[in-house]
Amino acid sequence: MAVCGPPRRRRPVFANATGSARPRPPGPAPSYPPAMPAPRPPGRIDLTPPRLVAAPDPVEGPAESMADLVVRAGAAVLAERRRRTGAHGLGVTGFAVLDVLQRCGGLAQRELAARVRVAPTSLTPVVDALEAAGLVARRGDPADRRVWLVALTDAGRDRWRAARPDGRGPWLREPPDGLDAAVRDYLVAVIVDLEQDRSDAT
Repeated sequence: MAVCGPPRRRRPVFANATGSARPRPPGPAPSYPPAMPAPRPPGRIDLTPPRLVAAPDPVEGPAESMADLVVRAGAAVLAERRRRTGAHGLGVTGFAVLDVLQRCGGLAQRELAARVRVAPTSLTPVVDALEAAGLVARRGDPADRRVWLVALTDAGRDRWRAARPDGRGPWLREPPDGLDAAVRDYLVAVIVDLEQDRSDAT
């Protein structure tokens, strides 16, 4: 006996691995292709390498060459000066600029670079930073309008005065009595000889 009403929908048939027909399992129809999950934003990864600080090597005294001792002494003094001037918001070169300007007055940047013993291009960002901090000022040279002079400001002089004990190195151990002049003469002679050799090579 026929039953009135809407026709019954047949369940779709799928082929299994053997090729025989099998009904689709009940549940929501799968989407094809399957929806890929949205990628999760990666977390913040710190790629900064760990800072490794080597333990100081013991000083072997007579076993080390004089050149090695001079290099190690210079590196130790530079590191200590960098630490001390940094406490005043200055780098080693920044303090040297203030120190030279305090002693010599306003200088053209090229002459200032020669007295600080750095390349003029290396000095430019240092002077820019000091000027931005209000410690130095650039002004025209009255004798030559093409030249700009770098001079200390009052704030720069105050900063130099506060940093001078740390920047000039009275904390450095002095040679024994009677040897100060000899050590100084030796170091000056080494510097003059090496700088002269380098100048001749260029």
